[in-house]
Amino acid sequence: MIKNFMENFRPYYDNFMKDLDGLLRIPSVLDEYKENSDAPFGKGNKDALLYMLSLGEKDGFKAVNVDNYAGFLEFGEGDKVLLILCHLDVVPTTGNWTNPPFEPVIKDGRIYARGSSDDKGPLMATYYALKMLKDNGFEPNMKIRFFFGCDEESGSRCLERYIEKYGECDYGFSPDAGFPCIYAEKGISGELISGTTKDSNLVSFDSGTVSNVVPDVAKAEIKSLNLEKEFSEYLKNNNLDGKVEENTYTVYGKAAHGSIPETGINAALHLGRFLYKYIDNEFLSFLSSEFGDFYGDNLGIGYIDAEMGKVSNNLAVFKYKNNEFKVVTNIRYPKGFDFDEKMKVLEKHIEKYNAKLTVLSNSKCHYVPKYSHLVQALLKAYRDMTGDLTEPMSIGGGTYARDFENAVAFGVIFPGETESMHMPDESASIENLIKSIYIIQEAVKNICD
Repeated sequence: MIKNFMENFRPYYDNFMKDLDGLLRIPSVLDEYKENSDAPFGKGNKDALLYMLSLGEKDGFKAVNVDNYAGFLEFGEGDKVLLILCHLDVVPTTGNWTNPPFEPVIKDGRIYARGSSDDKGPLMATYYALKMLKDNGFEPNMKIRFFFGCDEESGSRCLERYIEKYGECDYGFSPDAGFPCIYAEKGISGELISGTTKDSNLVSFDSGTVSNVVPDVAKAEIKSLNLEKEFSEYLKNNNLDGKVEENTYTVYGKAAHGSIPETGINAALHLGRFLYKYIDNEFLSFLSSEFGDFYGDNLGIGYIDAEMGKVSNNLAVFKYKNNEFKVVTNIRYPKGFDFDEKMKVLEKHIEKYNAKLTVLSNSKCHYVPKYSHLVQALLKAYRDMTGDLTEPMSIGGGTYARDFENAVAFGVIFPGETESMHMPDESASIENLIKSIYIIQEAVKNICD
């Protein structure tokens, strides 16, 4: 069957690559949220939205713009709705890139650009899956609605606006994670830890941009101390890159997705650990004492569930100036985690750093039974193509699926595939994107069966 599909796809290949290239060239990073603007998430996100709506309208889909927050393409008739959820926005392009992040490059069968993996590559694969079904006369027994939002990486206000207008779906899946299928997603919360110090040596400290990325650059300005020699030794001993310019010390780490902070190198924690050896400061004490704690144990919030795994803790954004500090964390937790009780423990724990806790957000765990029609229909599509009988998974990442009772994450990263979401030189396998087109087609057919 895959051989037949590849033959059918051949006439589509050039346009698929052209359309993907065009989408990847749009810098759809959140500028600033402006609620009443005609571009609430910035010009880049609006441009990407209009790009997809125009593409769908040209190919005969019903195209709907949801207040420039999101959009969707639709075909098919029926009382039920199958909602397929992707996003157009991307995380900032921090770190060292081999090529400009919005100028796609193809090398060794992979396409390199910000968004290639998360989530513009999967989005375009989904679009072509639906386009091919439509072109070949598939008549679903329900509405197939392909949603693409502009704010998934920064709070999903796009999806909130869609739900306000259109409500629940009957079935849903989000190609924004991995195969074979993800039936459970950890809870995701954001916390602000803020406080004050009396130290006069640390002038400023800055690291991180968003809560769901491990910060890969940290800068601190100090006075009254010359630590260049000691800093050079620290960098060497820890296999790090960094520099000193006048009184500013910089550490370069490695970005990673906030759900797997242990795979990155947190530049802020390293810089804080170094400086605390020479500067007595509550903020630096906090960074030093929590260093390397990816699972919340040092913070008193560690927990593990046999099915969904451990808590993860990403200390993500750090701001210090005029003896005031703010740290934003991204905590992901499995079922069984008593959130309210653990926040009390965390609040008590940080008092010794002269800090207080504010919970910014909390999205609870998402769980769909493994043996539901939805999960089994998706699994069948994946297994029929690959022969792989890997069981469905639970993840720490969060997708749009968690906002719907009967929706899960499905694709498009294959088991064992290199994952580069949120990292410099983000890339996607072109072959695997094309395979995903076939799998998504079969999944849609199975759900409609």
